[in-house]
Amino acid sequence: MNTYTYSYKIDSKKEIIGRVQAVDLFEAQIKVAKVKQLTLQDTIQLFEIKKTLNREKDVRTYQN
Repeated sequence: MNTYTYSYKIDSKKEIIGRVQAVDLFEAQIKVAKVKQLTLQDTIQLFEIKKTLNREKDVRTYQN
């Protein structure tokens, strides 16, 4: 399993607001939707979900 992090798309700082364990991006999207009690479509529109590399696990923002 991989770790996926998510942040709000409109957040200019891209601060990570949560993490989920998932096999792939689609499963991560489904898990975030459940956590946030949203539809999958709303989740995709509101959140940026990225696979986290091992070296990034303690980082609180995405590196560009």
